Amino acid sequence: MSAFQPLLRREFAQLLRSPLGLGPLLLSLAGSGAFFAWLVRSAEGTPETLHGLWTFASAFGVLFLAASTASRGFAQDRERGMLRLMFATPVKARWWVLGKVFASWLFCLVYLGGMGLSCWALVRWLLPEGAQAPMAWSGFLLGAGMLAVEAFLWSSLGTLASLLSRNTASTFLVALLASVAAPPAFAFVLQADAPWNSLRWPWFPLQAIAYNGACGLVDLRALAGCLTASAVLVYAAALILDALRLCATER
Repeated sequence: MSAFQPLLRREFAQLLRSPLGLGPLLLSLAGSGAFFAWLVRSAEGTPETLHGLWTFASAFGVLFLAASTASRGFAQDRERGMLRLMFATPVKARWWVLGKVFASWLFCLVYLGGMGLSCWALVRWLLPEGAQAPMAWSGFLLGAGMLAVEAFLWSSLGTLASLLSRNTASTFLVALLASVAAPPAFAFVLQADAPWNSLRWPWFPLQAIAYNGACGLVDLRALAGCLTASAVLVYAAALILDALRLCATER
């Protein structure tokens, strides 16, 4: 455990200095902020809540940012020839993996904080005086919690993909496509057996689950599934890294 904190600080500092860190963070904030403003404008006169719309808009930025920041993980180390140096250290593989996963996850939390500030600015300055915007702080907290769990899943997936790809660009594409395609495919399979279990946005099941959570409908099965899948991905990444170390190869 003593090796984890230095590794986490190292990986987070590298993300801050990397174009794959701050660049995607700013793009995610700009894109999700614009999407959120559009959702609020379109929801005028409807029973939509501000915290529900904020959660749904923020969910897409989390997916993009996690795929981008996690893709640099081991792929960038391989490109720079650092992977062999990592093999020579006495640090266990699981700490390397967890350091990269948590660094990406913390970046996603920074993004959620930025989106929270944008929502506050919207309510404080952009909405007309006297405009009614239904909202609850508990809804924001529930939505942010759901998105934090999903961000850990996407960070774990991107870190595993970085061990299997040769460069950061291919890793990013693989992680992003898997993050976008796998949840709806899995949801449609489940709905084949339970057609009554429909979602408002069937093509974005995890985003819809986060939206429902912000509105008070917390799906504990989805949370448990995300955490279990994250643990499996982290364990698989640690096994692959151990295998590469034993074979003394970067491939």
